[in-house]
Amino acid sequence: MVEHSYRKKLRSQITESYAKVMYTYETQQQAATRRFKKNSYISATQILLSALSSCGFIAIAFGKTHLATVFISALSVISLSLNLYSRGASLPQNAEAHKKAADNLWMPIQDYISLLTDFDDLSVSEIIKKRDSLQNQVYAYYKEAPRTSEGDYKSARRKLKTEDYQTFNEGECDQLLPVALR
Repeated sequence: MVEHSYRKKLRSQITESYAKVMYTYETQQQAATRRFKKNSYISATQILLSALSSCGFIAIAFGKTHLATVFISALSVISLSLNLYSRGASLPQNAEAHKKAADNLWMPIQDYISLLTDFDDLSVSEIIKKRDSLQNQVYAYYKEAPRTSEGDYKSARRKLKTEDYQTFNEGECDQLLPVALR
Protein backbone atom coordinates (compact mmCIF):
# COMPACT_ATOMS: atom_id res chain seq x y z
CA MET A 1 0.00 0.00 0.00
CA VAL A 2 2.89 2.37 0.79
CA GLU A 3 4.48 1.68 -2.62
CA HIS A 4 1.14 2.39 -4.37
CA SER A 5 0.92 5.75 -2.59
CA TYR A 6 4.52 6.57 -3.52
CA ARG A 7 3.93 5.58 -7.18
CA LYS A 8 0.93 7.90 -7.26
CA LYS A 9 3.05 10.79 -5.93
CA LEU A 10 5.83 9.95 -8.36
CA ARG A 11 3.41 9.95 -11.33
CA SER A 12 2.01 13.27 -10.17
CA GLN A 13 5.51 14.78 -9.98
CA ILE A 14 6.43 13.49 -13.43
CA THR A 15 3.17 14.77 -14.91
CA GLU A 16 3.78 18.21 -13.41
CA SER A 17 7.36 18.24 -14.71
CA TYR A 18 6.10 17.31 -18.17
CA ALA A 19 3.58 20.18 -18.04
CA LYS A 20 6.29 22.65 -17.00
CA VAL A 21 8.54 21.56 -19.85
CA MET A 22 5.60 21.87 -22.27
CA TYR A 23 4.98 25.42 -21.05
CA THR A 24 8.65 26.26 -21.46
CA TYR A 25 8.70 24.71 -24.93
CA GLU A 26 5.68 26.72 -26.05
CA THR A 27 6.97 29.89 -24.36
CA GLN A 28 10.23 29.58 -26.28
CA GLN A 29 8.23 29.00 -29.49
CA GLN A 30 6.15 32.11 -28.81
CA ALA A 31 9.28 34.13 -28.00
CA ALA A 32 10.85 33.12 -31.32
CA THR A 33 7.67 33.91 -33.26
CA ARG A 34 7.24 37.30 -31.60
CA ARG A 35 10.85 38.30 -32.29
CA PHE A 36 10.72 37.12 -35.92
CA LYS A 37 7.51 39.14 -36.41
CA LYS A 38 8.94 42.20 -34.70
CA ASN A 39 12.03 42.04 -36.89
CA SER A 40 9.86 41.68 -39.98
CA TYR A 41 7.73 44.70 -39.00
CA ILE A 42 10.81 46.81 -38.32
CA SER A 43 12.37 45.82 -41.65
CA ALA A 44 9.18 46.67 -43.53
CA THR A 45 8.94 50.00 -41.72
CA GLN A 46 12.57 50.80 -42.57
CA ILE A 47 11.88 50.11 -46.25
CA LEU A 48 8.76 52.26 -46.14
CA LEU A 49 10.66 55.11 -44.46
CA SER A 50 13.39 54.90 -47.10
CA ALA A 51 10.78 55.01 -49.87
CA LEU A 52 9.03 58.01 -48.30
CA SER A 53 12.36 59.77 -47.85
CA SER A 54 13.05 59.27 -51.54
CA CYS A 55 9.69 60.83 -52.36
CA GLY A 56 10.63 63.79 -50.18
CA PHE A 57 13.88 64.16 -52.06
CA ILE A 58 11.92 64.36 -55.31
CA ALA A 59 9.68 67.05 -53.79
CA ILE A 60 12.78 69.09 -52.91
CA ALA A 61 14.01 68.71 -56.48
CA PHE A 62 10.75 70.24 -57.73
CA GLY A 63 10.93 73.26 -55.43
CA LYS A 64 8.72 72.22 -52.48
CA THR A 65 11.67 72.62 -50.16
CA HIS A 66 10.45 73.75 -46.75
CA LEU A 67 7.73 71.17 -46.13
CA ALA A 68 9.75 68.41 -47.82
CA THR A 69 12.83 69.20 -45.73
CA VAL A 70 10.87 68.95 -42.48
CA PHE A 71 9.20 65.75 -43.66
CA ILE A 72 12.48 64.12 -44.75
CA SER A 73 14.18 65.16 -41.51
CA ALA A 74 11.43 63.59 -39.41
CA LEU A 75 11.56 60.38 -41.45
CA SER A 76 15.35 60.30 -41.12
CA VAL A 77 15.16 60.58 -37.33
CA ILE A 78 12.60 57.77 -37.15
CA SER A 79 14.63 55.65 -39.56
CA LEU A 80 17.83 56.21 -37.61
CA SER A 81 16.07 55.28 -34.38
CA LEU A 82 14.77 52.04 -35.88
CA ASN A 83 18.20 51.21 -37.32
CA LEU A 84 19.88 51.73 -33.96
CA TYR A 85 17.22 49.72 -32.14
CA SER A 86 17.28 46.80 -34.57
CA ARG A 87 21.06 46.69 -34.55
CA GLY A 88 21.21 46.63 -30.76
CA ALA A 89 18.27 44.29 -30.26
CA SER A 90 19.70 41.55 -32.50
CA LEU A 91 16.16 40.31 -33.11
CA PRO A 92 16.96 37.64 -35.75
CA GLN A 93 19.73 36.13 -33.61
CA ASN A 94 17.55 36.32 -30.51
CA ALA A 95 14.65 34.64 -32.33
CA GLU A 96 16.96 31.85 -33.52
CA ALA A 97 18.20 31.31 -29.95
CA HIS A 98 14.60 30.90 -28.73
CA LYS A 99 13.82 28.54 -31.60
CA LYS A 100 16.88 26.46 -30.76
CA ALA A 101 15.89 26.35 -27.08
CA ALA A 102 12.43 25.08 -28.05
CA ASP A 103 13.91 22.51 -30.42
CA ASN A 104 16.19 21.27 -27.64
CA LEU A 105 13.17 20.57 -25.44
CA TRP A 106 11.38 18.42 -28.00
CA MET A 107 13.13 15.16 -27.06
CA PRO A 108 12.68 15.57 -23.29
CA ILE A 109 8.97 16.19 -23.93
CA GLN A 110 8.76 12.97 -25.92
CA ASP A 111 10.74 11.15 -23.22
CA TYR A 112 8.31 12.38 -20.56
CA ILE A 113 5.39 11.09 -22.62
CA SER A 114 7.16 7.76 -23.03
CA LEU A 115 7.88 7.57 -19.31
CA LEU A 116 4.23 8.26 -18.48
CA THR A 117 3.16 5.66 -21.06
CA ASP A 118 5.50 3.02 -19.62
CA PHE A 119 4.91 4.06 -16.02
CA ASP A 120 2.76 1.08 -14.96
CA ASP A 121 5.25 -1.42 -16.41
CA LEU A 122 8.34 0.04 -14.71
CA SER A 123 9.65 -0.51 -11.21
CA VAL A 124 9.91 2.44 -8.86
CA SER A 125 13.70 2.43 -9.16
CA GLU A 126 13.51 2.48 -12.97
CA ILE A 127 11.04 5.35 -12.86
CA ILE A 128 13.24 7.33 -10.47
CA LYS A 129 16.30 6.73 -12.63
CA LYS A 130 14.51 7.93 -15.79
CA ARG A 131 12.96 10.88 -13.95
CA ASP A 132 16.33 12.00 -12.60
CA SER A 133 17.91 11.66 -16.02
CA LEU A 134 15.16 13.78 -17.58
CA GLN A 135 15.46 16.41 -14.85
CA ASN A 136 19.21 16.69 -15.48
CA GLN A 137 18.67 16.87 -19.23
CA VAL A 138 16.05 19.61 -18.91
CA TYR A 139 18.19 21.53 -16.40
CA ALA A 140 21.07 21.56 -18.89
CA TYR A 141 18.75 23.07 -21.52
CA TYR A 142 17.36 25.64 -19.09
CA LYS A 143 20.85 26.86 -18.23
CA GLU A 144 21.52 27.63 -21.91
CA ALA A 145 18.08 28.90 -22.90
CA PRO A 146 17.50 32.61 -23.45
CA ARG A 147 15.11 34.33 -21.07
CA THR A 148 11.56 34.91 -22.14
CA SER A 149 9.20 37.75 -21.32
CA GLU A 150 5.89 37.81 -19.52
CA GLY A 151 4.23 38.46 -22.88
CA ASP A 152 5.82 35.30 -24.30
CA TYR A 153 4.51 33.29 -21.36
CA LYS A 154 1.01 34.76 -21.67
CA SER A 155 0.94 33.92 -25.38
CA ALA A 156 2.06 30.37 -24.64
CA ARG A 157 -0.50 29.98 -21.87
CA ARG A 158 -3.28 31.22 -24.14
CA LYS A 159 -2.22 28.83 -26.90
CA LEU A 160 -1.93 25.82 -24.58
CA LYS A 161 -5.27 26.54 -22.89
CA THR A 162 -7.38 27.37 -25.94
CA GLU A 163 -6.20 24.98 -28.65
CA ASP A 164 -6.12 21.21 -28.94
CA TYR A 165 -2.39 21.35 -28.58
CA GLN A 166 -0.76 18.65 -30.69
CA THR A 167 -3.55 16.18 -30.01
CA PHE A 168 -5.76 14.33 -32.42
CA ASN A 169 -9.39 13.30 -32.43
CA GLU A 170 -10.18 9.62 -32.62
CA GLY A 171 -9.29 8.27 -36.07
CA GLU A 172 -7.55 11.48 -37.15
CA CYS A 173 -4.05 9.94 -36.95
CA ASP A 174 -5.14 7.03 -39.12
CA GLN A 175 -6.32 9.43 -41.82
CA LEU A 176 -2.77 10.77 -42.09
CA LEU A 177 -1.41 7.31 -42.93
CA PRO A 178 -1.10 6.15 -46.53
CA VAL A 179 -4.22 4.26 -47.65
CA ALA A 180 -2.41 0.92 -47.62
CA LEU A 181 -1.53 1.34 -43.91
CA ARG A 182 -4.99 2.34 -42.65
